[in-house]
Amino acid sequence: MELTGNNYTRNDWRKLLSTRRGTIIVATVCALVAAGILIVAMQGYRHNIDTEGNPETVLVATGLIQKGTSGDAITTGQQFKPTSIATKQVSSGAIADTAQLHGKVATADIYPGQQLTAAGFTTGGGLAAELAPSQRAITITVDAAHGMVGLIHDGDHVDVYASLTAEGARGVKVERLLMSDIPVLKAGASTGGGLGGSNPQNQDSNVTLKVDDSQAGALSYAAGSEPGNVRLVLRPANATQTTIPASISGQSLLLAKPGGTK
Repeated sequence: MELTGNNYTRNDWRKLLSTRRGTIIVATVCALVAAGILIVAMQGYRHNIDTEGNPETVLVATGLIQKGTSGDAITTGQQFKPTSIATKQVSSGAIADTAQLHGKVATADIYPGQQLTAAGFTTGGGLAAELAPSQRAITITVDAAHGMVGLIHDGDHVDVYASLTAEGARGVKVERLLMSDIPVLKAGASTGGGLGGSNPQNQDSNVTLKVDDSQAGALSYAAGSEPGNVRLVLRPANATQTTIPASISGQSLLLAKPGGTK
């Protein structure tokens, strides 16, 4: 009986199986089908094993990263370690490139050994996202003249001078460079983005500076209650290093040679 027809009745299959030749043909076909299924299953299994076994490099926290910590601070402080982990153990959205942390902040505490994931960070962290662990943001009040109102903008760098009365010196004013190359975080609400903007009445304005934690106290004391106590000096982008002089008073200026040399 030839197997060339498209349709077979139950009697045809019975006749086929009743012969030795027919039984061998059916058995061979079933063996080939079973072998094909086994080969496909084995290939899929091997693929899964290979995929799960292939390591991936992700960023893993080396210490506690507190909620609100900026991604830039995490990168600068090297608060992670690139770690090779089997694919099946990699968390969903695991971060492998520090570029993914830029401009973001942690939404919750990240514990040592925990993988950094995209879900653990968000954008819009405010000023805190711009600060390293050892930095602080401080807002001081300046007057129109000493604060260069309308001339200083967000992102500029300034030198900060303080004008104080020397203790025990009967009202003698002393000028001193407190700190140099300080970034301006917020120059206050103004037209054109400048500190105070158009300020025809010479009103006092606020400015927020980014300082080291060791500088915050000195700046807060110097600013005091009088806006004129602090003077901001704008620096160019290619500014040379500022020389920190001794305290300047009226007497020191009188004794100084022309040009500022002694």
